[in-house]
Amino acid sequence: MGDVKTGDFVAAIYSISKELEECQSQIYNAFIYNKPSFLDEADTVTKRVIDNEERLTTELLAACGKDEKARRYCTVPTNLGRIAFNFGIISRAVRTKIKEDLLFSDKAISEVNFLFNRTKEILNTLSDFLLARNTYTANYLIESEKEIERAATEFATLHEERLIEGLCLPKVSGIYILILDSIKRIAWNARTIAENLVR
Repeated sequence: MGDVKTGDFVAAIYSISKELEECQSQIYNAFIYNKPSFLDEADTVTKRVIDNEERLTTELLAACGKDEKARRYCTVPTNLGRIAFNFGIISRAVRTKIKEDLLFSDKAISEVNFLFNRTKEILNTLSDFLLARNTYTANYLIESEKEIERAATEFATLHEERLIEGLCLPKVSGIYILILDSIKRIAWNARTIAENLVR
């Protein structure tokens, strides 16, 4: 691999994080506008992120023995890869929604919008945090994950009530829950990165 400096790893990790921001935007656009072309772009990004994550993890692990600073970042690509994986799950769920012309209730759309927007904020903050690690930004990511966890759990309960009342179709319910669960895992991985880098 040669003598790769920690700064090179950080730059590569930052690049992956920025791609995840783009992926989130594409999936959100597909959800809002019911256009699968956005998902095609998101899936391309997701695959590229996962491929780069595997290579970068291997290189970081090789450098960890010689570079203490690199050691801090060893698990970051894996967490970013998991974020990409969960975007892949959301992409497939949204693709099913579009293909089968499934309609979400206004309330469900509002809830998903809230979670997508919070996810966008988390990813933007995560990218900044990767370049300039500080406790304030780490705490923001940690608290944001808690908020998303609470909100998604509350939304799932409200959704279950709508399902029982017959206001939601079971097939739509499955897609909705997949999106909620995947967003929670995305936020959890962002929180994990923050916690590991400020230890």
